[in-house]
Amino acid sequence: MDEMRLKLLIEVPDTPGQLVSILQPLSSFGANVSTIIHEHDNRTADGKIPVHFTLDGSKDILEKGVEFIRQQDVNIIEIDGILEKEKQTFLLLGNLPTSNIMETVHKIDDLEDVKISSVDLNIGNNLQESVCKIVIETSANKRLDSTQKIQEIADNDELLLIKEI
Repeated sequence: MDEMRLKLLIEVPDTPGQLVSILQPLSSFGANVSTIIHEHDNRTADGKIPVHFTLDGSKDILEKGVEFIRQQDVNIIEIDGILEKEKQTFLLLGNLPTSNIMETVHKIDDLEDVKISSVDLNIGNNLQESVCKIVIETSANKRLDSTQKIQEIADNDELLLIKEI
């Protein structure tokens, strides 16, 4: 079987043993970690640490390794330079003042696995009828969970959420 190389960028919590608990089991699949760059001084907003590393092995071994990492609920940011994030577009509709809809947008922005990439707000009569188009980025493996959390926020704020436009 041909040896392959896979470059990964992940985020791990800044607690002792987190990185080794992810990388060490990869050897049981036959994968070899050939390089590691652990950016301890470059924390994300939620306190996680980016880790760049290279896995060597057959295609099957590398696929098993990536699946194992995903099962550990580790956020994979990039695989071979390709972002593992997905964009989703939603509409928030309601008979609410603009400030209330913006509070909802801030709640969505505070979600752990969601990054808002754009917001487009249309204001109706008397500043009461609002339509907000929001585009988010989320990890591919967090898509459903993020959508459910956004739906809960919209429901609590008495807004209609139109998904996947």
